[in-house]
Amino acid sequence: MLMSYPHFGSVTYVLESLLRELNLDIIPPKKPTKKTTEYGARYGPEFVCTPFKLTLGTFIEMLEEGADTLGMGGGNAFCRFGYYWPVQKLILEDLGYDFRFINIDYWSAKSIIRDLKRESGYNTMQTIRAFQVCWLKNRLTDLVDKLLYQYRALETEKGTSDRLVKTIFRQIVETRGISKIRKLYRKIPKMFESQVEIHVKKNILKVAVCGEIYVVLEPALNLDIHRRLNELGVIVESTVTLRRFTDVFHNLKPFHKPHWEVAQFWGKPYVQYRVGVETQENLGDIRYYKKLGWDGIVHLYPFTCMPEIITRAIAPEVSKKENMPFLSLVVDEHTGEAGFQTRLEAFVDLLRRNKEKKINKAISLGVAV
Repeated sequence: MLMSYPHFGSVTYVLESLLRELNLDIIPPKKPTKKTTEYGARYGPEFVCTPFKLTLGTFIEMLEEGADTLGMGGGNAFCRFGYYWPVQKLILEDLGYDFRFINIDYWSAKSIIRDLKRESGYNTMQTIRAFQVCWLKNRLTDLVDKLLYQYRALETEKGTSDRLVKTIFRQIVETRGISKIRKLYRKIPKMFESQVEIHVKKNILKVAVCGEIYVVLEPALNLDIHRRLNELGVIVESTVTLRRFTDVFHNLKPFHKPHWEVAQFWGKPYVQYRVGVETQENLGDIRYYKKLGWDGIVHLYPFTCMPEIITRAIAPEVSKKENMPFLSLVVDEHTGEAGFQTRLEAFVDLLRRNKEKKINKAISLGVAV
């Protein structure tokens, strides 16, 4: 068996670590390119979600590279994601590929352990230990992303943060043993502090990026929006993470609420129940980040994503009521970089004007800024 799986931003390193921990032979997926998108658009249904096309294109490329087994999440999701793997399997079989598909039901930790145990041949405790490595390393990749989106906006020498992050991600993958992995959590912030020189800026803009999880986390699909905002001098934070499904211990802490639960609470006045993807949480994030004092929200969703279209419909009213600037961007294989960049620049200019007005008003009232 030679297994591959979809590329998923920094989570790709977590998946690689998990499968290596289970002693499975893998081919890590290549970063998606324009060719990857073209494959997915050519063979996928025209009006299917954009992540379907990108992951389908990745599967075609990896099968051409020699993979004979494909892994994909699935299950009874709130949207069309649950149908991805069976439809992709039919398409790939029609194209003449001989392979095996492994579906992991990510909605249930028990199901994840069962499926991984079956594929690896490990006993229950060995599988749980491998899964523990997965959620610990997912905490690390989330930490690296958070630090990157801060330091890259402030670095004095462009590219320093990116070079450091490449080294750190490989270190995360190659580190074995629970105690050594935990030590990295203290080591990584110190590496940024010592190796990335930054400008000290006052009143820097802060923007949260919310939306459908795959679009938010995969740079090839969101046109590397975090980098674009960082290069405009904006600190960025992603509101979604795969740890919602992997970090069992963290989610079960009695006195701790993970961000998705907090966001759901803030979103309930507008949508009482989960309607799919991150709709309820996205609406809640508008209110939550306003409370934290952030300057704006960028919402990303793939073309034809039904639940996120609901977010797109309700969010302008929430934004107006909460006085929180909100920009919604839809992406697909036809999204043009020039138009995408222009909208981001215009939004950032708006945020800067808003911030200047607040500062000037505070100064006129004699309030410390």
